[in-house]
Order: sequence, then C-alpha cells, then structure tokens
Amino acid sequence: MKKMIPWKMKKPGKIKVVEDHINEVSAERNSLKDQKPVGKREVNGFEYQIRSKDEEIRMKDMRRLDHELALKDIRRLERELAMKDEEIRMKDIRLLEHELAMKDIRRLEDDLAMKDEEMRRLKSQLDLREKEFASLRNTIRSACTDLSNAVTTADDALEFKNKSPSKKGNEHFFTEKDLYGAVPSVPRGYRS
Repeated sequence: MKKMIPWKMKKPGKIKVVEDHINEVSAERNSLKDQKPVGKREVNGFEYQIRSKDEEIRMKDMRRLDHELALKDIRRLERELAMKDEEIRMKDIRLLEHELAMKDIRRLEDDLAMKDEEMRRLKSQLDLREKEFASLRNTIRSACTDLSNAVTTADDALEFKNKSPSKKGNEHFFTEKDLYGAVPSVPRGYRS
C-alpha cells in the first residue's frame, strides 16, 4: 500500500521538511522495491510449495484411487479365480466319476464274461450228463425189456410143469436147458 503524502501550501521554510519527508518516503520506497523481488521469490516459493502440496495431494488421491481400483480388480479376479477353481473342481469330480464308472463297467464286463464262460462250461457238463442219462435210460429200458421178456418166458415155461414144488425143494424148477427154445407169450410190439 502506498503512502499518501499530504501536500499543503506552506511557507518556503517548511518545504525542506516536506523534502526530507519525500526523501524518507523515497528511500522507504526504494527499500520496498528492493524487497519486492525477494517477496516475489518468497511468494513464488509459497506458490511452488502450494502447487507441490496440491500435486502431492493429487498424486496421493490418484494412488489411493489406483489402490482402490486395484483392490476392486483383485477382488474381481479372486471371484473369477474362485469360480474357475470351482469349475475345475467340478470337472475333476465328473472326470473321476466317469473313470470310476468306466472301471466299474470294465469290471462288470469281465465278471459277465467269466459268468458266460462258467455257464458255457456248466452247459457242456449238463449236455454230457444228459447224454449219459439218455444212454443209461436206454440201457435200463433195454434191460427192463430183457428182464420182462425173461420173466414172461419163465412164466410160460412154468405153465408146463408142476407149479407146486415137492417136499424136497427145488427139484422141479426149470434149468437153463429147459428154457432153450421157449417162445415168449407177449408179442414183440407190446413190449415196453
């Protein structure tokens, strides 16, 4: 702020006082002019400090914002990673279940093949037994027929002799020689 010097019209003796006062004011003004660049430098320094502080605050805000965005990205990526991990875990579980099912299927197929082989072996044994039974049945039938024929022949032969044995026992029974040439009483078509 500039000082205002009051100018008054005074007598010539008093002009010297005003000149002294002007010289003081001039010196003071020159001193202030000399101080002006220093003040400007200080103001510039303060402005620089303010700009630096503003820049520092802005950088802190940017770092904080970057940090918040990075945290959001990290959380999003963690969620995506957790989802991917869950998908991979589920795929692994399905793959393991598939592998176990395939092992079970192979085991069951092997068991089925073994059972088929055992059934073929048992059927073969059954077929052999049935052949043996059929052969034995035919043999038994033939033996029964032969026995029936022999009994019939023996009955027919006994009709010609005394059927009541004597007191001595078996003396009147037929011998093998008596049965030669005997004729069966049952015709051949009726034998069982």
